[in-house]
Amino acid sequence: MKKTVVLIIAMIAMGVCPAFAGEYGVNFLYTLSDFSGTKPFSSARINQDFSKNEIYAMVGEAVSIFNSSGMEIYRFDYDPNIGIVSDVAVMSNGQLAILASVGPLTRLVRCNFRAEPLGVINLTGLPPAFAKFSPNRVYSHDGKLYQVSFSTMQVVVTDEQGVFVKGYDLAKELGMSEKERDESGLGGFAIDRDGGFLFTIPATARVYLLSADGKQRAFGKRGSAPGRFGVVTGIAVDQAGNILVVDKLRCVVMIFNRSNFALIKEFGNRGFRPGDLIGPDDILIDRQNRAYVSSLRKRGISVYQLSDGGK
Repeated sequence: MKKTVVLIIAMIAMGVCPAFAGEYGVNFLYTLSDFSGTKPFSSARINQDFSKNEIYAMVGEAVSIFNSSGMEIYRFDYDPNIGIVSDVAVMSNGQLAILASVGPLTRLVRCNFRAEPLGVINLTGLPPAFAKFSPNRVYSHDGKLYQVSFSTMQVVVTDEQGVFVKGYDLAKELGMSEKERDESGLGGFAIDRDGGFLFTIPATARVYLLSADGKQRAFGKRGSAPGRFGVVTGIAVDQAGNILVVDKLRCVVMIFNRSNFALIKEFGNRGFRPGDLIGPDDILIDRQNRAYVSSLRKRGISVYQLSDGGK
């Protein structure tokens, strides 16, 4: 008993919240599949249709759509009228906003649910500071489109017709120099429940929170111990508000308490068994509190059920 108490005190001193029975549970469920077996994706980008609870996975020139049971129900491949797809967001009317490139040009293409083109969503009203903005991710939230450039660390918010609403220069928000911007870039990005942002920067080994009212918070230290960061990438928020951070180098997903950033739990681990991860990258959490994590080496997208017993 004495040894247990000493261990718990030591863990708290390290910023680790010990997980007791009945607190936070993580259970591996399955890997996204079709009727022939698991989909052997490598570093898939993940997005979702909140209204239908469907998952979109983008790899190469193909986009696969999965139902809430993890089975592929639709797929579309390269269409020259759209271009090479980078990301897909589902708008409030059910139409798709497909971020795609044709040569050096990146654009948003409006499509129906079968990915048949309906027209281009032209960005209008961009201020000069965003004149050369070239996004590589797009998200839909509260009737608006959030386009993000991971390389330049900029975010442009528009309505669903492409009219500029607001722009964010995350590097400037953090007081970075142009040299630091060029040497950094985002590893992951998520829209918080209040409309603010959460993002990771691998170069600084830090997680940043920018609330809707402009308040900033940050945490993270580089290292190989539990709760420390190697190469941070994807980030997400679970249904209880806890923050999940993917570490590509350590091959784990870390769960942090939102209020004090203490580590609650890690899961994943490097390996080839079900539920293990190889170079994990993107992460998404659906309304059923399931975490979807993409990996390298054709390990596909692993799905885990999260359970916060204290919620």
